[in-house]
This record gives sequence, C-alpha cells and structure tokens, in this order.
Amino acid sequence: MVLPIALGILAVLTISTMVVLDSSTSNARSSVRSKGDKVAFALAEAGINNAIAVLMKPGTNALNKYDFCPAADTAPVLPCWNTNAYEGGTVQWTGALTVQSASAYWTLTSTSSVRNPYGTRVLHRTLTARAPVYPAPSQPLNSPSWNYIYSRALGTGQPFSGCDMTLTNQVEVTSPLFVNGNLCLENKARITAGGLFVRGSLSQNSTQNFVGTSAVKLNDAHIAKGCKYTGQVAHTPCVGGDPPAGDKVWALTLDANAGAVQPPSVLWNEWYLNASPGPYYPCNPTEPGQAPNPTWAWDTPVAAGSASDITKLTYKNNNAGLINLTPPTSYSCRTWAGRLSWDASSRVLTVSGTMYLDGSAKIDNGLTNSYAGQGVIYMSGTLLVKNSKLCGKLDSANPNNCTTTGWNPNTNLITFVANGNGSTGAPDSQVPVGDSVYIVSSHVQGAIYGTNIVDAATTSLVDGPLDGSTVILGQTSNSAFPPFSIVPSGMPGNAAIYAVAGNPQLFSG
Repeated sequence: MVLPIALGILAVLTISTMVVLDSSTSNARSSVRSKGDKVAFALAEAGINNAIAVLMKPGTNALNKYDFCPAADTAPVLPCWNTNAYEGGTVQWTGALTVQSASAYWTLTSTSSVRNPYGTRVLHRTLTARAPVYPAPSQPLNSPSWNYIYSRALGTGQPFSGCDMTLTNQVEVTSPLFVNGNLCLENKARITAGGLFVRGSLSQNSTQNFVGTSAVKLNDAHIAKGCKYTGQVAHTPCVGGDPPAGDKVWALTLDANAGAVQPPSVLWNEWYLNASPGPYYPCNPTEPGQAPNPTWAWDTPVAAGSASDITKLTYKNNNAGLINLTPPTSYSCRTWAGRLSWDASSRVLTVSGTMYLDGSAKIDNGLTNSYAGQGVIYMSGTLLVKNSKLCGKLDSANPNNCTTTGWNPNTNLITFVANGNGSTGAPDSQVPVGDSVYIVSSHVQGAIYGTNIVDAATTSLVDGPLDGSTVILGQTSNSAFPPFSIVPSGMPGNAAIYAVAGNPQLFSG
C-alpha cells in the first residue's frame, strides 16, 4: 500500500511543480508583453508629438497639405509618412489636412512597432489625434517705420547735394515724417505737426516755407546734417527761430539726433507662396454665398498633384491683369484663412488676412467707398487710386467724407504693398514711370508701401503711413493718423505668420 501512496504523492508534486513553472513563465511573458505595450504606446505618442512639432515650427503654414512631405521635384502621393527610430522600436507618423467652410484641422496618425521577444509577431500601437488650425489675422506692430510717412531714398548721402524728398505746392504735413536722405521744401510747403526726423539736410527754398511756428511748435525736430533757409548759408546744426539768425524751424526739441529707423523688410516670396487668397490658395468656388467677380481673376493656381504643387514656384510677376477692386458689380473671394469681397450697393470692401494679387489693381469708381476689417493686399504690379475715396471711417455728419475721428486702425486697417513700376508696360503703366503707387485727386485711409515711388498728387489726402523709395506729396494736405499697435499678420516688417496649428485633441487608440 505504501508504493501506490508514494507514487500518488510524487505525481501530485510533479503536477504542482509544472503548474508553478508554467505560471511563472506566463507571468514573465505577460510582464514583458506589458512592458512592450507601454513602449509601443510611448513611441506612438512620440510620433504624435513629432507631427505637432512640425506644424508648430515657426514659418510653417498649417494650411499646406504637404507639411509632412520632403522636398521633391515631383508631387508625392499623400499621405507622406515619416519614420523615427528609438530605443525599443520605431514609429511612423503622418497627417491629413481637412478644410471645411468654418474650420480646418489635421488628423494625425502615429503607429509604433516594438519587437516581441517571445514570438515573431511585432507589437504595434496606433494613436490618432486632431490638431485644429487657426488663422493668424493680426499681430503686434514690429517695424516702427509704420508710424511715419517714410522716405527710404539716401541719395548721395551728402548734405545739400540734391533732394531725396521734396514737398512742394501747398503741401501741409501734419503726420510724423522720417526722411533718410535730404528734405527740400518749395513753394508754400510747410510742416505744422507730427514730428520731423531728417537723417540728411533740410533746405527751405521759399520764404513761404516753415517748420512749425512760434505759436505752435512741433514737439520735436531732429535734423542730422544741418539747415539752409533760402538766401542763407547752409550750416550745422539747425537753429530755431526766424531768419536771419534762425532757420524758420520751431520745435520744443530741436537737435541733430535723427536716430535710425530701418525700413520694413518685405517677404515677397513667402507671401506669394502662402497668401490666402493668393496664387496657391485660390477663392473657394463652392463656398455658400460666393459670387465670383467677373471682371478679374487671380493668378492661375497650379494643378493639385502636379510637380509645381509641391515644389511651388518662387515669387514672380505673372502680370495677371488689372484688377478693379471697386467695380459696378459685387464680388466675393473667400478662403478659410482670408477674404476680399466688395458690396457694390453699399460700396464696402471687406478684407481679412493676407492676400496676393499677381498683377496690378485700381480704385477709380469716382465714389466714396469704405472698408471693414484688417488685411494686407500684396501686388506684383502697381496701385492706382483715382478720383475716389477709400475710408476706414466715414464721417457720420457727412457720409461722403472720411474722418480720423473714431477710426481705430488696430481693428480696421487696409495695407497695400505694391512691387511694380509704371515703366514696365501695361497694366503696370496705369501709373507714371517710376511709381509703384499713384494716388490722384483721392482720399485714402490706410497704410501704403511701394518698392518704388509712392506718389500722392493733385489735392490727394492720405491718412496713414506711406513708405516708398521716395514719397511725393504734391498739392496735398496730409492729415494726421492714429498710431498703430496691432496690424494685419502680413504687414511688411513683421515676421511671416500664416495659419497656425493648435494643441492636439480628441486622442484615440
């Protein structure tokens, strides 16, 4: 009887030992698998973070569907996957852009791969998340040059050796004026307010010229290289008061410290590629309520999936025609990030964001027009404003006039940036040779930049900063304008900020 009992006990012990060994092995495998799952999750999460880092990198346009693709001569097949190797495994990640009428977002996908030491199968983990995209309509002003009528011309750099900016006829300047070269006053031109900064010399060539008055002095006049009043000998520094002892300059502060204000840098290529609406982001033809303007067209966009769609062309002037911004009929051009529309009945131009017209533009309907919103309109060509008004604020007492009272450019400001020259043929030749912008018998409230001359002629009135290779104010009374602090995102002098991505949300997987 002892033998069967011993064999039974031995069998039970053997079974118990096998159970313990199997349980131990299973627990070890489970522990390793659990660790592998955690590594797989961590790597998949790293892939999502990599994708967000790409979208949030400064200078990235979150509306570019090829943000995750490498540079190529031919358009890659979307989606473009990226792979990163880490200790413990690898991760592949990508994103797909969705643009709707009222929203835009990236759907981010990340799949990790981790080796399984207990088999040939590889451990995978897939995570998804959604990153919203937001337009960047405005940002703080970066370039102080937009606080002035600003003339970039340097001339010879020698005092009294020519005029880099000339005020003539009955021009009265009441805005801050910054002249990098020599300033000349002729006929009845005068400066009565706003502050004066001249890095060259000041010549007054008529007895009817003056800078400030004894009764109403400028707050400050900074003239670096001296003054010359008609009939007097040029000298440095300038002397306040009446001739012959003084230079007919009156200011609470008069000195030779004109300082240095750098002109704004213009990112032509960046905005050519990323402006919306623009050459690569055309008007949405299916947007509800869209009414395409029949009198003009945007630069022809490249076909989706073509080689140029991924490599994109650098800045060019396609000379895409002359665009009438205020035609007899209404139009609307809208993208998710920007808008340019015109209501012909109310004569209101609505702007939002930064847009690019690869041609020239004009406003010449002979009427009082107004605008709403903040926006920048870049042009490869020239700008003409003729016999018309474009107001940021209409005078409630007289709706046919503009007023600076109540005009807040920090919320309502249109900026024109023109690169053309009237010497290059039609349609650029709508303006005189040498001009980028020509304003004639008109009133404009806004900011204007010209690569070449900005010319406000024949009783024109401009409320706002002007920036040109030189600025011509002829027969013009230039009114004061409120200071700028918040400007459209595409303002020259500011860093290029396009549509931006937000933090990821709606995780799953």
